[in-house]
Amino acid sequence: MKRVLLLALVVLVALGGAALAGNAPRPQAPPEQPVVMRVELTQGRVDEVRHTVQISMNNDGPAKITVVQVELQAPSFKGVGPVQVDAPLPVGGLRVDVPVSYGTGICSGDELKPRSAASHVAFKVRTEDGAVHDIRLPLPDPDPMLDKLLTIDCRQAFLDRQATFTFGPWTPLPSGWVNGTVVVRRVGFPGTITLQEFTGSILLEVLPIPLREKTPKPYGVLRPGEDELRIPIVVDGERCTPHALAEIKKPYVFPAFVSLDGGEPLYTELKITDTEVAAFKPVIDACAAGHTQM
Repeated sequence: MKRVLLLALVVLVALGGAALAGNAPRPQAPPEQPVVMRVELTQGRVDEVRHTVQISMNNDGPAKITVVQVELQAPSFKGVGPVQVDAPLPVGGLRVDVPVSYGTGICSGDELKPRSAASHVAFKVRTEDGAVHDIRLPLPDPDPMLDKLLTIDCRQAFLDRQATFTFGPWTPLPSGWVNGTVVVRRVGFPGTITLQEFTGSILLEVLPIPLREKTPKPYGVLRPGEDELRIPIVVDGERCTPHALAEIKKPYVFPAFVSLDGGEPLYTELKITDTEVAAFKPVIDACAAGHTQM
């Protein structure tokens, strides 16, 4: 009898253990690890030429993530949209940059020192489990980078409504240099337009003739009632080493500074066309070959 009771007890204990196991809570999936990011706008020399900015991203979270889409949401600029990317962000805060166009500044009237509206960067981010998350991070308000870019666009748009600053016909010289003109044409501004100075690019010098570097400033004044101003110039090679030629980012950017009725100098650039590019090529070639002496 005792043996039968003992067997029954063992069976009951076993059954009870099975029942407890059946009611035990199932293992929970590990908690989703948070996405923690930082973002800022940066800009290098190449970006200035290409009219882009870098979306500079840092992953401060505990796990690797991959950014698959970025969008600069800047209300003060038009022509901006989402950009598809494949940008892995490792753990540890390593910065990764993605270039995007910032579009064109939206300018109100003749405001020369505009402030950009509050802006954000939106992301689609894929975590290690394959899920894609929408993240939207604010940029500083005000953002110095966006204020700077908006000011550049709005000042240029303002100047374009007042006058144009271009090059005139070219005459090749035996030295490999070229003679030409800088042409100021009135568009809408009725007062005095003063071309304070213009400068060359990294590779090319643009100098008034005949005095070149000794030319007094301002280089020229377009007075009321006059529609056009022409300044004779020479373009020669400045620094055409193999290293400079390989690294140059702005071969054809020629800054100029303009005042309207004696106001503060405004930055602009002398416009170039395919005609200028063709005229400058032999100058650069001659400079690179070391044949720029008269």
